[in-house]
Amino acid sequence: MIPTLSNLAGLWALLGIPVVVAIHFLQQRSRTVRTSTLFLMEALAPESREGRQWERLRFSRAFWLQIAAVLLATWVLAQPRWTRNESAQVVVAVLDDSVSMRVFRDGTARAVEKAFSQNEGRAAHTEWVVMTSNPRHPALYRGADKRAALAAVSAWTPSSGTHETESALRLGRALAGASGATWFFTDRRGRAPADQPTAGVGRRINNVGFAGARVGRNEWRALVRNYSSEALSREWWVESGGQKSAPQRIEIEPGGLIELSAKFPEGAESCELVLAGDEFTLDDRLPMVRPVPKRLSASMEMNGEGARVFFRKLAESVEGVEFVPRDSGALRLADLQDGSVPPKGAAIFVARAPAGDDARRTVRTAPAVAERHALTAGLNWQGLVGTGAAGLRRAEGAEVLLWQGGEALAWVADRQLFLNFDWETSNAARLPSMVLLARRFIEETQAYQDAGYTANFDAGSRIRTGGGGLAGALTIETGGGTRELTVAEAGVLRAPDEPGFFTIRRGDKILVRGSAQFADARQGDFRECESFVSGARDARAEREVWMLNSRGDPLANAWLLLMGGLLMWSWWPRAGALRETRVNEGRTA
Repeated sequence: MIPTLSNLAGLWALLGIPVVVAIHFLQQRSRTVRTSTLFLMEALAPESREGRQWERLRFSRAFWLQIAAVLLATWVLAQPRWTRNESAQVVVAVLDDSVSMRVFRDGTARAVEKAFSQNEGRAAHTEWVVMTSNPRHPALYRGADKRAALAAVSAWTPSSGTHETESALRLGRALAGASGATWFFTDRRGRAPADQPTAGVGRRINNVGFAGARVGRNEWRALVRNYSSEALSREWWVESGGQKSAPQRIEIEPGGLIELSAKFPEGAESCELVLAGDEFTLDDRLPMVRPVPKRLSASMEMNGEGARVFFRKLAESVEGVEFVPRDSGALRLADLQDGSVPPKGAAIFVARAPAGDDARRTVRTAPAVAERHALTAGLNWQGLVGTGAAGLRRAEGAEVLLWQGGEALAWVADRQLFLNFDWETSNAARLPSMVLLARRFIEETQAYQDAGYTANFDAGSRIRTGGGGLAGALTIETGGGTRELTVAEAGVLRAPDEPGFFTIRRGDKILVRGSAQFADARQGDFRECESFVSGARDARAEREVWMLNSRGDPLANAWLLLMGGLLMWSWWPRAGALRETRVNEGRTA
């Protein structure tokens, strides 16, 4: 296995080679001796007459020994290390799953390949993990094949709106451990934690797209926003039933917002608004369906005039509610006598004060206090005036909504709302909080009905299918075909992440027909996108990991001893040279 040099500064020792060569270019110039009996004399060692001079390079034993010593010194100083056979690392790539990353998929693939190449070879065994920042999505790849990991990045399609990424990054760091590496790939610096190695792959682009819509039975209104610092123009049109309206051009100021509105095409139950495309195409199409709410039958069974008028008017304001004869509605609006047992089924019960009960004609001054509950969230009850709590029986496990002086004024239990006070003597009918409380309960009851409906949803938002249970396989039909939902998907139904039309069925029964609309305006704003690298691990930490996964040269000390021996041998004179030196010394004497 080829070693890796952990101290590249040690290669400076190779400068010793030209020094040795230069030394061996310096030779002694021979002194001429004239004699007629030269053939009788022993060969004399050359003596310098003018000192050392540049001559031809003479390859001698000392030259080669000294070159070998320099090479050994370089080898030891460069500190070669070999990867341990038992070493392993996990390299994790966390991809920002925000839909804005669709524009930068190619750049993300190149950045991941570069990061993987930097970490390749640091251990004998490397496990590559590619995952998204959306915790609801499984890992895209996990294994030892780097090419397969890069192919998973290339095939990845971001599909999430604005979301938190810290949980996915914590999971990535846990998988990598101390010896591995975790990289985060995003398009905005603001999404990158300060201590997290991050590669930014974004750039600023001009984008115009739909920023929301309000769809009624007969008309629609849509907002179009310019997410750039310059004025832009776009054409838009409506597509329905294979037909296309005449294109119209709009001019939008920098950062501007304009509204488009029109009626639904005649006879059409759905249509699609289209903007001329740009680099970010996800917000260039806005699918819409004509909403059809769930049907909720309600029966009026109240005797008090004030309560009867209030609740009928309120229920009729909720689209889809229809009144039916007494005792036949899915939602009963009824009086309830003190101490009586309420019938089963969804209902709103108002306490009926006994005739001639003067004790309840005294106004209670204690303030009404609300519990934390979805039905009372954000409502103010300080203006409620009445005669206090009546005598309705509160079942065990009921969730109290309102208290007054230690007594329960309102609670919910088994899909029933109990208003435990005399409606006729209170100002509840004129209190906005009571209107909202009752309307929320009616809408909640309507959503609980096991019936199909048609509506427009934000992409990826939760879908309510009612209280009929999810028995039986559910299928979803989109523009890409029909598939059966998994158990996890059926447990929490959501609109598709990809904008478009869809239908959810249980067998032959349609539960939901709708449209998924791109509505996260923050994802369409690319003015803060940039390319950058931040939070990279410092050189000291990288060296510690490398030292952990590798081993040094076990013969380093032996090479040092050998180097010293070679130098001593190169300086030891040859036997012939010693003999010539002694002869010359004798003649001189």
